[in-house]
Amino acid sequence: MEVLGCGIMRNEILIHSGVSNSIGYAFGLGLERLAMILFDIPDIRLFWSNDSGFLNQFNEDEHRINKFKAISTFPQCTNDLSFWLPDSMEIENFSPNDFYDVARGIGGDMIEQITLVDKFKHPKTG
Repeated sequence: MEVLGCGIMRNEILIHSGVSNSIGYAFGLGLERLAMILFDIPDIRLFWSNDSGFLNQFNEDEHRINKFKAISTFPQCTNDLSFWLPDSMEIENFSPNDFYDVARGIGGDMIEQITLVDKFKHPKTG
């Protein structure tokens, strides 16, 4: 494992940056690699992802070391879904869990997280 890695930059990079007759050095601490060992994280790219399944595992309010738990083998995707309720059902009586059950009944284990973002009632329908 490389920690505190360093090296000399390629001359072409310096030339394309407008620097000539110089030597560039690159270095890094490699703290991500230490965190990978500490938390058993298999892929360094997860540190730069926006995957809520990964990010929510490490809560800064908790002062304990959580080991990484794989959430999904599929990349996270977000779909915005809208639908109409029947005229006989009022929006106040609608339970989001009813929709969650239908969606998971169709999608099975592929659906890992469903969130109700907002509710809308057209002002003309009263």
